This record gives sequence, structure tokens and C-alpha cells, in this order.
Amino acid sequence: MKTFFLPVLLSFFFLIPSASFGQKKFKDSFRNIWVKSLGSSVEQKGTLNYHIPIRWRGDYPVLNKKYESSSYTYVYYVLKTEQTSEKMFSLYNDGDLHSFYTDSIKSIRNHAVDMGLLTSGAMVNFNFYNKDFKKKGEGILYLENVVDSKSDLFEVLVCSNCSDAKVRTQIQTYLAVKYGITLVQKDKYYSSDNRKVWDEKLDKAYNNRIMGIARDDYFSLDQQASYSNTDTTFVVSKAKNTGIQPSTNMTYVLAGDNNGEKIFDTKSGIYKRRWLVQNKGESDVKIDLNWKITPDKESEYYLYNSQSTEVQNDLTDTLRLRFKDIEIKRDQYYYFTLEQRKPLKVKVFEDEKGLNKKYFIGINEIGKAPFYITATDSNTQQEYYFVSESSLYNLENLPNATYAFTVRDVNGNQAELHNIAVNIPTTSLVSMAENWVLEGTKMLEIKPTYATANIDKQLKYEWYFQDKLISSSPRLFVNYSGAFTLVVSDAQGKKEHFGFTVSGNLQKQSALESQWVVSPNPVNRGEEFTVTYSFDSPKKVDFYIYTIDGKFILRKELGMVESASYQYTLQGATTYLIIPIINSKASIQKLIVK
Repeated sequence: MKTFFLPVLLSFFFLIPSASFGQKKFKDSFRNIWVKSLGSSVEQKGTLNYHIPIRWRGDYPVLNKKYESSSYTYVYYVLKTEQTSEKMFSLYNDGDLHSFYTDSIKSIRNHAVDMGLLTSGAMVNFNFYNKDFKKKGEGILYLENVVDSKSDLFEVLVCSNCSDAKVRTQIQTYLAVKYGITLVQKDKYYSSDNRKVWDEKLDKAYNNRIMGIARDDYFSLDQQASYSNTDTTFVVSKAKNTGIQPSTNMTYVLAGDNNGEKIFDTKSGIYKRRWLVQNKGESDVKIDLNWKITPDKESEYYLYNSQSTEVQNDLTDTLRLRFKDIEIKRDQYYYFTLEQRKPLKVKVFEDEKGLNKKYFIGINEIGKAPFYITATDSNTQQEYYFVSESSLYNLENLPNATYAFTVRDVNGNQAELHNIAVNIPTTSLVSMAENWVLEGTKMLEIKPTYATANIDKQLKYEWYFQDKLISSSPRLFVNYSGAFTLVVSDAQGKKEHFGFTVSGNLQKQSALESQWVVSPNPVNRGEEFTVTYSFDSPKKVDFYIYTIDGKFILRKELGMVESASYQYTLQGATTYLIIPIINSKASIQKLIVK
């Protein structure tokens, strides 16, 4: 009898799945191993078990199983190990003994097994020809039991009718899907009914780490979750309530990735690794997609498919992301992308570093100025509008009340706060007039105002003319005009800054609203309206238009303005807020466009 050995080592890899997703991780104390014979229906129900895995314990006797022999016998096994020279199982067939070690197959000739592949797990295919084969011959499989084995042998499949290449391809697909294996030959994914379950030509960039869920009754395969052996961070699982139906005996939903980096792009927030999912089964399927990504507490995560459908992460888990009930239509394919989005966030806080009690609204770094701020009195529903060029805005102009705040940035991002109590004392601990007037050449005495007697003796003073320190006394005496600053601080380091001007002429102060006019008002859509400014002296004007609900429309930095008119048109019929910021103070008028 002459025997020919045709070993083929396939670089397909096995993953050790989590028990929570349906595939077992075997422990050294016991292992469930599948030993199957694939051939006639008699064989499937006979000597080699087909539906129930064998529980393999180290103290069990050596397991001998008979199988129907054939002229060609094909052996497939899935093994993960780092141990060399460990005997796993043997086949005795027509006088020949074939022993399968972790690093070699010892037969009439020895054949090396690549340990570099087995350390990650691999599927191995070995076949031999029996020249003296007799009909209805039998072979015997010997399952070794090494008490202290650290190798994982997951499945041994003996095939007596695999001369048909299609059958061999179907077996490889079955094992690949069951054990998280990716086939080297991406065009060889076929189910038991010979349907192609992965289209490798659809997008060659995504032929990496192919895995997924499947049901194929011929192989007793019911794979409800899977992930790749080379990357356990991405998990595809059947949706718990609306997934594969029991009556669907041919389900294949497979996914592959583009081999991108597993990081979010710092500018776009898009995850560089993306996925292609194909449904080649008999029905629509709903799946859950899970990523072992540690979520950033300040971020939100979204999943997008190629139809631009958006699904938000539904877990508060600190270790992973999950996107539930993703529908995959029969005979359709979908690209999936992850996005990390840091939302606009705001907070209202009391300034604890200043002498006077103040409230500020703070905006995180995601927002882009200018910011449109609406404060709504929770009791009276009175609304107050502000525009800020800074991510920190002083709420000094708000009456004491409980408010709901809405903040929009120039890109339309929005954040809200509710039931925020603002309770600023009507009298500041230390205050300072903004304008002082000289009387000829007489010395002018300038001093702060205090809410509490004798507190001035406990404070430190720094008087600046422009940027130069000119005095450290509680009072300042000057006989020249200009811009000044007073910095007052206490023993604990709390400070207040007061800017003020000294002038030689008494300037008439008038309300900002009386110094600029919008006309006509109301105005028709597309009709021109005019904003006219008439100031006593040049003032810096930064001009904005928002809708009443905070949508940013226009900004014009007009610079220094004294007497001027500007024309604008608006196309949308709604109410707008016309907001010039005049010398850093916002003034607001409503414009109705019909």
C-alpha cells in the first residue's frame, strides 16, 4: 500500500471568544471539543458525534472513535498553542498511523506545522490517499489527553467525501465563521447550499478580519456572535429581541474592515478603522455592534451607515460602546463609521476669586465664538439676550432669578442649562464709578465705594495709568485725563479689577438703544432695511444678526463708528435680533421680517 500526503497549512486564525457571546473559552481543567465526521448521513449520526461536543478532562481515558474510511481522507482541525511537540490526536487508517502534534504531523513522512501561525490559532488541513482502500473500511481517531496541556484543540473534523472541492470550501467557511477565522482566499466563502456569503470584489479594501454571525443547519452552526482573533475590540452579535429567527436556517451576515488605525481622527472625530457588512442569508437581520473602546466622559459617540443613518451609543459603560438593533437587509451591504463628537457644554458658576460675588457662564473648548446666549426667567418667562466673543461671560446684567440658559455658537452647536439660580447682592462689597471728570486744573480725588465700613483698611490697592503702576494708596489724586485701572485685593488674594476714565469735559451719557435705529421695522422679505448709528463720539461697533431662536445669520466688524448708516436684507420671514456690541456692551432690537 502506497500512501500520498498532501498537507496544506492554511493561514486562518482562531480567536478565543468570550463566553458571553456564545463561543466558549476553554480552560485547562476541562474542554469541550467537537469531533465530527462529515460524509454520509449515517456517519453524521454514527460513530463520530456531530451535534454534541465531547467534554474532555485530563483524567478521562484516551478517547477512541471510529469513522468510515475512504480512498481520500481529509482532516481539518483548529488549534491554538505555543507548546512544541505536544501530541494532540491520531488517526489510524488501513494500517497507517497519522499522529498530529502541535508543531508537526508525523505520518509516513513528517510535515512541519508553522508554530508562528498557531500561537494566534490556526485551522490546519491534512489529507491522505489510501491506495488499498476497501469499501466500508473504518478508521479510528485517538484523542490524546494530556493532563497539563496548555494547548487548545477546538475541533477535529474527518471528511470521507471531500474529493469535491466545493465541499472542502464549505467546510473551511464553516470553521472560519465558527472560530473567528479569516480565510487567506477571500473568494472562498461558501455556505452548505453553495451560496457565496462574502463578496470579496465588492470593496477589496475591506477584506480584512472577516467574521460575523451565521446559521447553517447542515453544519449545526448557530453562530450568534463573533469577533476576530487578531482584534477582539469589534464584536458583531445577533440583536437580542429581533435578530435571527428560528425558522431561518441559512443566515450569513459577515463583516470586514479597511485595516485602518484604531484611533479617532483629531480633527474630524471619525474613527479611522471602518467596516463593511454584507448579508447573504435568506432574510433581513438585526444585529448589535460592540466596540471595546473606553469612552471619553466628555464625548458622545455615533454610528453611521452608508445611508447616513445615525445611531447613538446607548451604553453608559466605561469600557465599551454598543449600537443596538442595526438592520441589515437581505442581499444588501452597508459601510459603518464611528464618530466621536464632543458636544458644546456650558456651566454657570460663581467667581470665588473675586471680592464681589459674580456669576459667569463658561463654555467648553468645542464652541466657536461668537456665542449667542439666551437666559429665560423660569417663573416669568422673561428673556434676556447676550452675545459673547469669549468663552467666559459675566452675567452681571441679569436680575436675580432662576434661569434656563441656552447657548449657541457660530456653527450652530447648542447647549442648555435649567434651573440655575442667580443671586447677586444688590450692593457690591467694593464698587467703582466708570467715569470721573476734572474741574479745571484741580486735583481730583478718586476712591472706591464700600458696602461695609472700615473694610478699606483691610485691602491692598494698585492704581495703574495705562500699564504703569502709579500709586498703592486707598485713594488716587490726579489732575490729568486718560484711562486708568484699579486692582483691589484682600489678604487671601481675592481681587477685583476696575477700569475707569478721567476726562476734562462732562460727557452726556445716554442709553445705547437711543443712539442707533433700525428702519423700516417691520420689513418685507428681501426688502432692504437700514441700521443708523449716531454717537456723541466714535465707538467700536461689532454687528450681529440672529434669529429669535438663536440661529447665527450675520456678523460685521464695523470698527470705529460715530455717524453712519448700513443697509442689509433678510430672506427668511421670522423675527430677528439685531445686536451691535458697542464698546464691548451689547444692545438689542427686534426686527420683524414678513
